[in-house]
Amino acid sequence: MSSSPLVVTDVTIVGGGIAGLWLANLLCARGYNVTLFERGGVGGEQTLASQGMIHGGLKYALSGNLTKSSEAIAKMPVRWRECLAGRGEIDLRALAPLSERYYLFAEASTFGQLTSFFASKSLRGRVKKLKPTDYPPAFAEFTGVVYELDDFVLDTSALLRELLEPIADRVLHHDFDPKTCFLGNRAVGTPVRLHIGNARIETDRLILCAGTATQSLLDDLKIPSPTMQLRPLHQVIVRHAYPHPLYAHCLTRIRRAEPRLTITSHRDGDGWLWYLGGQLATRGVDKSTEELSLHARDELEECVPWINWAEARFSTLRVDRAEPKQESGQRPDEAFAQTCGNCIVCWPTKLSLVPDLGDRVVELLDPPRHAAQVSFGLSSANVAPFPWRM
Repeated sequence: MSSSPLVVTDVTIVGGGIAGLWLANLLCARGYNVTLFERGGVGGEQTLASQGMIHGGLKYALSGNLTKSSEAIAKMPVRWRECLAGRGEIDLRALAPLSERYYLFAEASTFGQLTSFFASKSLRGRVKKLKPTDYPPAFAEFTGVVYELDDFVLDTSALLRELLEPIADRVLHHDFDPKTCFLGNRAVGTPVRLHIGNARIETDRLILCAGTATQSLLDDLKIPSPTMQLRPLHQVIVRHAYPHPLYAHCLTRIRRAEPRLTITSHRDGDGWLWYLGGQLATRGVDKSTEELSLHARDELEECVPWINWAEARFSTLRVDRAEPKQESGQRPDEAFAQTCGNCIVCWPTKLSLVPDLGDRVVELLDPPRHAAQVSFGLSSANVAPFPWRM
């Protein structure tokens, strides 16, 4: 091991989900020598289990008032659209959204005071009430009210592939072992020393963005703060014969400021599957697959009654959202990046906030110093399959 070549880098990233890939692209474009290690398939934990929504936080304002959560994320759709147009910090021009818009729908009586709230100046350009003649095909037989949001949906697998392609030689398939990592005196400016395979690495900054695995890395590296919290979901996958995709929040007769159903659609052979979140997923954590599937069928029959659900097939997926710990245990409002000596600990907290995470990490880094990229002799990591295709 001691005779192995010494590889010197500016940044080593642990974790190949959306956060790690975004940061690797962003930092490479700014001249940093970056290496990323992923132990499994790229995006195989949270990213591919997300619903792919790039949203501006309106679903956090269903109480009829703008909140810190809703406003912290309000500018994110514009940031992402700039990237899709080739004008943002990362060029995503080759990536086409699954849907250019997201929708809110409900029986007319549900909206109440939300009707005037959605029409207010504070939401101008973020939400628009549609005429029935303008409803998307999935709502052709719907008799309630539909609002169009300035949100959109990405195919997360295609997004990961697009981010992986320009840096594939830097994204390596290897299980990062903290026992081979020496942080020195942990001060900023003190290199982190690693043994990866047969290589010895010296890196100026170690960035931890490994999702649910981050807490175990912090424990092994004896970094006491920050700490992580997990907020579980129990999502539902519905395979059916309806020919139209749907990307929408159902608010029909909601009793709390959260969508009753959040629906995205994904190709499934020659048809579509619907992926369900919202209250169904947050309240379904304590239900078994069988119980939640039966409840989901009832919810769809009530919320989307114009479709025949008799032959639909249901399955479920449990997902843990990894986030910085909050005193209340509630959802964080913003992306998170914190310096811990020569390490940076990150959680994007949600897909939409990844560009904001990039801003925060760049602010914490010194300028790049090491230009050359050296081969490690390790295999490159590949994008994992969607969890419903495994």
